[in-house]
Amino acid sequence: MTARRLAALAVTVLLLVPGALSAQTGVRARTAVFFESYTFNDGLAFDKVTEITVPIGITVPLGRVADFTVSSGWVNVRLNSALPDQLENQNIKGFLDTETRLAVNVIPGRLVVFANGALPTGIKRVQQQELAVLGALSSDLIGFTAANLGTGGNVGGGFAGAIPLGSWAVGLGATYRNWLPYQALATTEDKLRPGADVRVRLGIEGPLARRTYVRIAGIWTHRQQDDFGTQKLNGVGNRIIGYASINQGIGAGTLTLYGFDVFRGSPFREETALGAPILPRGNLIAAGTKYEFRLGRTVTVIPSVEFRLSAQARSLSESQLRLAGESLRFGADINFAVSRSFALTLQGGGMSGFVKQVNDKIGFRGFRMALHGSVTP
Repeated sequence: MTARRLAALAVTVLLLVPGALSAQTGVRARTAVFFESYTFNDGLAFDKVTEITVPIGITVPLGRVADFTVSSGWVNVRLNSALPDQLENQNIKGFLDTETRLAVNVIPGRLVVFANGALPTGIKRVQQQELAVLGALSSDLIGFTAANLGTGGNVGGGFAGAIPLGSWAVGLGATYRNWLPYQALATTEDKLRPGADVRVRLGIEGPLARRTYVRIAGIWTHRQQDDFGTQKLNGVGNRIIGYASINQGIGAGTLTLYGFDVFRGSPFREETALGAPILPRGNLIAAGTKYEFRLGRTVTVIPSVEFRLSAQARSLSESQLRLAGESLRFGADINFAVSRSFALTLQGGGMSGFVKQVNDKIGFRGFRMALHGSVTP
């Protein structure tokens, strides 16, 4: 199926599925079509990367006690080579892994326990030359919609809870995930088994004033060593994420200011469908703002802008962080409340920035467009 046909099919689903699901009380469904394309100046092995992503998700309530969610999607990635004598143009397309989750409301509104897993329906085995796509998709400055195309699957679980403190609330959650082995490269029989990972989340939120709301959260993650064949891979590290936002009512709308910091405190090896790239010490800082306001009763507009700055060490043994790049993304979402149960969102925006290779700054620019659809009971 071509990308154009699949995109047309997704749009058809966006328009026709709501009527079919309305008879299924409580069923929630969502899908979208993302199209993004970025061009790069001279200095990299590629000069353009384009990705089309079609995610699909459905949540089915199991009475008042639990709900079951399943999600998957399809992706098409094209990479244009800047060095045709060394690297051919690359095109990888196929389905993504199928994610499942069963959530049980142990204490409604206070404690949720869940089990989750992934079926290996995605693109998990590639040719050696297709590894060139890896560097493009793993960029934290761009943040591709689908950065991980497939694995050998995983199983895990966790909990999320909230404790009221007057008008404020403290949230706490933890998850564990065990990855299954898979053949990442078609050129070798050795299998990659990513190490199990643990994540702990803590946050607090509440009002500062009648129209002012604050959220602060932190996440700590750790993953064990990866196995590749009979080898134990080094470079496993921790990751600490901090996030803060403030929502302020202004006029007929709401202004949101936010920022987050992703700190990789030691070398880290992250599994992807295209191999296991080594990530040295690094830090990603971002800050952004958006303003949400209504146009009539059924239309909501949300213009936004976000700045990102990335720094990292140049090797696994180096501790000093050096500037790795910057990016600025700007755009807007337009939400249409088509009916009481069906909503459409148009999304569009551009991006510009640069990545740094030793002492050279390599500029890039591009755009992202999307059409979202959601059905709620």
